Amino acid sequence: MIVHCPLCAEDFESTALLVEPGMTGAVRCPKCQERVRISSPYGGRVAVVSLLAAWVILADLHVRTILGFAVGTILIWVPVSLLLNAASVRVKGPVLKKWKPRRRTFLEWLYDRDAPPELFNKHRR
Repeated sequence: MIVHCPLCAEDFESTALLVEPGMTGAVRCPKCQERVRISSPYGGRVAVVSLLAAWVILADLHVRTILGFAVGTILIWVPVSLLLNAASVRVKGPVLKKWKPRRRTFLEWLYDRDAPPELFNKHRR
């Protein structure tokens, strides 16, 4: 499959993408060596459609309890979403997008907030 790099505007085979080992598993363009991410073009639409399909299936099965509805939604939503994602890749393949650094998590924010205050300014006058 041919993919297009959004940074260097080069086309290349998807097997040429460089995947770094480790926890992050960064994906890099083989031409410009910049970090990119693989994105499904219909990801949000597939999630909404599969959620609606799960609700229709549960209504068809006459599930009336809240607990059964919640558990059933989760159990049905995941396989339907995977099936629709596989079908949508046949329509339009995945695309490369520019990688954005992740935001801080809540625990990282708490750690920074609880750090000791700076007594002296780092910048000298």
